[in-house]
Amino acid sequence: MINQPTQKSYSQIVTLIFENAQQSIKDLDSSINVFNTKLSAVTGFSVVLIKFVGDLPDQSLEITSSHWSISLSCYSCSLFKILSLILLITSTLISLIALLPKKRGNDLLISPAEQVKKCLELSEDEYKLLFINQYDRAIESLVKLRDWKARRLNWSGITFVGAAVLSALDLLLATLLT
Repeated sequence: MINQPTQKSYSQIVTLIFENAQQSIKDLDSSINVFNTKLSAVTGFSVVLIKFVGDLPDQSLEITSSHWSISLSCYSCSLFKILSLILLITSTLISLIALLPKKRGNDLLISPAEQVKKCLELSEDEYKLLFINQYDRAIESLVKLRDWKARRLNWSGITFVGAAVLSALDLLLATLLT
């Protein structure tokens, strides 16, 4: 027969759950900070690349020699340049939107003044259980925020890579025509 848990073992379990919830919030916060760093990097690279895409070849290429000169129209180069710029602007906007402040799970915690009103009569376990409920909501909120930022990072990265590919095609085509 299984032994019935004692009040002391409940207390140990409550303490473990409480500590695990605290660690989960710290881990999620850290994960969100990593996404913010990556989003900042994509934003920075996108903005810098916008400047370089502006210098890509576009509508006309001129091939000259000492005896002759030929001017070629490269509408594909113009199209690649325009699409690259659109994708880079899109990547930058997605990243910047993802970096804007949003409500975080920590906003669900109880203020010290509220704790004084609600918690002075509670046992230590009851106090921890109250916070476990708050931490649970905070964790849920942080998971949603982390997942939202991860999706935005993926979208931003995909548009950034698309812009880089189009820019490379523009340069390749311009090189082949000259």
